[in-house]
Amino acid sequence: MSFGIFDSLAQYGILGFAVLALGYLCWIFLNRLMKSEEDYRQRVEELEGEYREDLEKKLEESTESSKSLKETILALFSNKK
Repeated sequence: MSFGIFDSLAQYGILGFAVLALGYLCWIFLNRLMKSEEDYRQRVEELEGEYREDLEKKLEESTESSKSLKETILALFSNKK
């Protein structure tokens, strides 16, 4: 039975099989990590979707109040000169 590139590792006996097993475990853990990151990303997108309108409204209100504050400060300082 030929394993391609891993054929030479099998010739090392138990050490070769240990390397193969460690590689397989790393591959499994990497796949789990990528899946969990994708699940978290989807959950964040769902939560953002629920509150997106509220966030946009609050941002717009904050921008308007900042503009109003700026105009008030400019008016106060321009009258003193």
